Amino acid sequence: MRPINFRRNELWDTVKAPHLWGLLAWYDIKQRYRRSVLGPLWMTLSTSILIATLGIVWSLIFNMRIQEYLPFYAVGQVVWSFYSMQINESCIGFTQFAGIMKQTRLPVPSYILRLVIRNLIIFAHNFLVVAVVISFIGPGWSWTALVAIPGLLLASIAIYFASLCIAIPCTRFRDLQPVVQNIIMIGFYVTPILWQPKTLGDQFLWLVNLNLATHLISVVRDPLLGTLPPLQSWVWMLGAIVFFGVIASLSLSRYRQRIAYWL
Repeated sequence: MRPINFRRNELWDTVKAPHLWGLLAWYDIKQRYRRSVLGPLWMTLSTSILIATLGIVWSLIFNMRIQEYLPFYAVGQVVWSFYSMQINESCIGFTQFAGIMKQTRLPVPSYILRLVIRNLIIFAHNFLVVAVVISFIGPGWSWTALVAIPGLLLASIAIYFASLCIAIPCTRFRDLQPVVQNIIMIGFYVTPILWQPKTLGDQFLWLVNLNLATHLISVVRDPLLGTLPPLQSWVWMLGAIVFFGVIASLSLSRYRQRIAYWL
């Protein structure tokens, strides 16, 4: 078996070349909404309609005050949309750039980081809905909300490494894409986005505590709602960064040269 060559790891080379992912991600957004009047704000408009409709309906179903439920759901929905969109797109993270990868030798992780930045730009547009909900319906703004910034940054790093871990095997085995999409769909319903953890009761609370997505959302949602995330959410997130980072590094070191042949 061929030894793993850590010198060929390109994660650091990718970080040092923002023009390979930052500018190209912005170019992707411009191309996607070219000749559109509202551009990415169309997605913001659809997100606002979705949140307003489901927020009112589910608050009535759960018999909760709209001032309590709608901010909880709005933040969770927008953050989950960023995570799920990134994971789903990572399944074709290399195949959609097959033409470039076959002609130009660029750091492989730059293609996935390009997707992350692209989805963060979309997240920024959707965050306008969250800002309106928190300002006029929710608890308002406090200094605690600033904790959401490092929370989102660290969660994005974890999602980036997880995307690399998914993109490589999905490039080799195309049948994995619908499997990942189904897992993401199931994850939406088992993660406290539409429902709040307190509705489960103490005996089933472990289902929430063992859900990584819960903690990745908590480090962003809790500060925006005026409370600090629990310590276990930070521990889970840092653990996810280390775990997925190691797996991504090992996968890149071993399979980097094969990716182009799998396209």
